[in-house]
Amino acid sequence: MKDKTEEKLIRGLEEFDRLDRTPPPHESFTLMIHEIRQRQRKELILFFIAALFIVTLTVMVLINEPILYVAGQLLFLIVAGVVLAIRKNRVKQHE
Repeated sequence: MKDKTEEKLIRGLEEFDRLDRTPPPHESFTLMIHEIRQRQRKELILFFIAALFIVTLTVMVLINEPILYVAGQLLFLIVAGVVLAIRKNRVKQHE
């Protein structure tokens, strides 16, 4: 079994050595960079829209219903504490 695996590995490495090692053309890198920048720009715009929506919603709730805002904050702290306690117990079990 080990000999078969070694032979396959050696054959694969020999084929890899025979591959053409010329670098891709400069245009392909330029095109790839352009596509990545376009995608990043779209993601940034989407992020700003989502952030603006969340901040606007938070401010509206804070202005109109401050009790609801405080209750949401307390609920978040309680849920975060429970999640952390559960995870801490799971880590202790795996040790």
